[in-house]
Amino acid sequence: MGSAPRITGVYTAIVTPFTKDGQIDWGAFDKLLHLQAQAEVDGVVVTGTTGESPTLSVDEKVSLYRRARAFLPASIKVMAGTGGNDTRQSIELSKLAQDAGVDSLLVVTPPYNKPTREGLYAHYEAIGKAVRIPLCLYHVPSRTGQRLSPEDLAYICSLPQVTAVKEASADLCLFSKAVTLAQTQADFLSGDDFTFLPTLAAGGQGVISVVTNVLPRAFVQLTRRFRRGDTGGALAIHQAIFPLIECLFIESNPGPAKYILASQGIIQDSLRLPLVSVQPATAKRLTECFEHCKQKLQDLGALS
Repeated sequence: MGSAPRITGVYTAIVTPFTKDGQIDWGAFDKLLHLQAQAEVDGVVVTGTTGESPTLSVDEKVSLYRRARAFLPASIKVMAGTGGNDTRQSIELSKLAQDAGVDSLLVVTPPYNKPTREGLYAHYEAIGKAVRIPLCLYHVPSRTGQRLSPEDLAYICSLPQVTAVKEASADLCLFSKAVTLAQTQADFLSGDDFTFLPTLAAGGQGVISVVTNVLPRAFVQLTRRFRRGDTGGALAIHQAIFPLIECLFIESNPGPAKYILASQGIIQDSLRLPLVSVQPATAKRLTECFEHCKQKLQDLGALS
């Protein structure tokens, strides 16, 4: 991992709020950032999958990076989602993100064209050499159609620019083996909320989370309790929040998270096509699950 700043702790893959006519809602974005700052998360990921990055223009992405970095204190890091399936375009966006002041870059394994291991290595190497800030490799087979082995991940992590991995295969065996193989090269973060606690036990160093859009303090408290040896307390938070995590993926992310945030008056329930708002039955289930989960977390002192 060298001398590059480490990427660890709780990062929120923040939603991008839109007005009803599809424009970025900057006032709501500030509210979201304020909630994250209050919860003392370690960082936010802007224009990731949860941020509906495929529907955002380059200008919109850069404006979001600048706004987040200007709004948040330096103690909360800003990671920009700049990956894609064209290396040249990823490099250009990565440079713009760096110029906007972000602290690190989230770079997904290129979807659709599915490069070989050598192609992936060259892709990350080219992006890393074009910027001065660290890269977090994003491994998400369910969205890219490409599943890497622990050996593949360790090989790419041998690049000095790749200092972290968001591992979202939901395969704890793969995660554990990859951490073991690359433990001196990169920090591994869970990319699946429901595996966060197990991955901490397997040597993981954090999470890039969806549920922290709506209950950021819970994962901050889970992390703190685990790190001070209170595994029972961490498990209690995990068990309390797990039903809500499941509900957040009943329909395509970030629809459910946006519905809950809208029900709290923080944002409008608006997504860009081809994503749409959740169905009424899902909305009812989300409301009930959120309130029940929130009460259990309050009883555990996990929201304070």
